[in-house]
Amino acid sequence: MHLSKSLTCLSLLAILLSPLAVKALEFPPASDRGAPSRTAGGGTRGEDCVAENSRPLTALMPTNNVGTTAKANPTFFFYIPKTTATRAEFVIVDKEGADVYVSEFEIAGTPGIMKVEVPESINLGEGKDRIWHFGLICNPENRALDKFVQGFVYRQTIDETLRTKIERSPALEQAELYAKARIWHETLEIAAELRDSHPEQWQQLLTSVGLEAIASEPLISCCEMNEF
Repeated sequence: MHLSKSLTCLSLLAILLSPLAVKALEFPPASDRGAPSRTAGGGTRGEDCVAENSRPLTALMPTNNVGTTAKANPTFFFYIPKTTATRAEFVIVDKEGADVYVSEFEIAGTPGIMKVEVPESINLGEGKDRIWHFGLICNPENRALDKFVQGFVYRQTIDETLRTKIERSPALEQAELYAKARIWHETLEIAAELRDSHPEQWQQLLTSVGLEAIASEPLISCCEMNEF
């Protein structure tokens, strides 16, 4: 009898400590505030540099394509389909259209999720909307053929209580705290760093924003960014 109770307790403990018992990492539903599509636009029929039947170029963003961050220089993620393009461009501008950050870099053309880091020299400014643009340069001689995605990034301030709690928490709990605060970029960046050790949470996060179709795509390395 005592042995049976002990085994039951051990079984419950094993379940509680298993990866499946970890709290789901989900991002709250997006607001009605809209932005351009997070999947590719641009290009001309018959002159497409993306392989036929490939998934589209996609920004890893909430469904309204508005990302929030607490960092001056957030990290972005994009799904790159199989493409004949050899270069890509990433641009951030302010609401008046003035350049905040402009970079162009080489890509391998193999499909996967690419991490694009904004350098520390860039400061988005708190409480401000910025517009970002990521494009595959299909034909350098005719940029109208670019395949691109666009959206907004907003840098918000977090209070000291939350900041301190995040700093004192392990990585997965940090991601959960950022998600509850609706701060997308840091939530996604941490989930990507933990993808190998916590694949369920990566899947749950992308599923919560409608990106489950690309959750299993590999992470691919980026490149040397050439700023302009």
